[in-house]
Order: sequence, then C-alpha cells, then structure tokens
Amino acid sequence: MRVFFFSVAIALAIAAAGCGGGSATTSAPPPSRGIKGENPTEEAATKSHISPADCAALQKLVEERLGMELSRRSTPKPPLSRCRLEGRGASINVYLDSGFAANRRYQNRIEETVQFNAPDPRKVPHPVPHVGEKSAYNSAASWIPNLRSLLAVRGNRWLTVTISVAGKSDRQLRDEAAVLARAGFKLTAVG
Repeated sequence: MRVFFFSVAIALAIAAAGCGGGSATTSAPPPSRGIKGENPTEEAATKSHISPADCAALQKLVEERLGMELSRRSTPKPPLSRCRLEGRGASINVYLDSGFAANRRYQNRIEETVQFNAPDPRKVPHPVPHVGEKSAYNSAASWIPNLRSLLAVRGNRWLTVTISVAGKSDRQLRDEAAVLARAGFKLTAVG
C-alpha cells in the first residue's frame, strides 16, 4: 500500500511539473488572428491616404507626361482614399487601401484573379518590376490588361491605378500606371 501511495505522489508531482509548474520556458499565448489568418500586429491599419495635395501632385505628373489638361477629384479619407483625374479621352483613378490587412487583401485578389481567369492572358495579372515592395518574381505589383489596372502593395498599403487614355497602347498604359503607382507610394509614405 505504501508503494502505491508513493507512486501516486510521484505521478502527481510529475503531472504538476508538466503543466507548467516550475517550467522556466513558458511562452506567451499566440496572437489572436483574424478570420482569414491576419495578424493584427503586423497588418494594422495606417493613417496613410492620398491627400488633396497628393492628388494635385499626381495630376501635375500626368499632365506633364501626357501633355493634356485634367480635372481632379479627391476623396482623402483613410483607410480608402482616392484621386480621380479626367480629361478629354482620359480617365485615371488612383486608390489607396491602408486598412487592416490590406496586404492580405491584395494577395487574395491576385490569387482569385488568376484562379477565375486563367488561361486568358488579358485577364490574368502580369508582374511589373520596381513598383511594389521587393518580392520574388516581382509579385508585389501586377498589371491586368483587360481591366487596365495596376495593383501593387508595399507593406500594408495596397495601391490600385486604373487608367484609360485614348490612343495609348496596353504597354504605354501599363508604364504610365507604374509611374503613377511609384509616385503614389512615395507621396503616401508615413513617417
């Protein structure tokens, strides 16, 4: 009987030690995640937005590059801000999403676009170098010819440029969208 109680006492001591009692390496609970696996710490919303002054700078850039006058309309409120430029035969929109998990939404959008539109090359994303953040295969910036849209991401800022200019080829539109996206990222960088 004494052996039985001794064995039970040892088993209880081992169980207590195994449940964290006296363990020197306790770890913090994992961070809570969003419903799609988002990490609130790394994917927090920012105050980044396209201000009226940013929109005016984008307008000036486009007017100089295309040699045409444009009107502008700004919607500067974060986390979804926008600059709309219009002129004779031209319509350009620059959208900035700086809300929670913008990077994740960008990745999901690109993946879904591929899934639903393959194998049509005009409907799937084509990588555009030197626009988004550095990434394998330039995957952080993509041109979708059918939509005349460039989607790009840097950190937690997802910038989309839609562009239509009469007389411009698909390649020219992509290149102009890339210039605008780079400028948009530079103008909206926080801190």
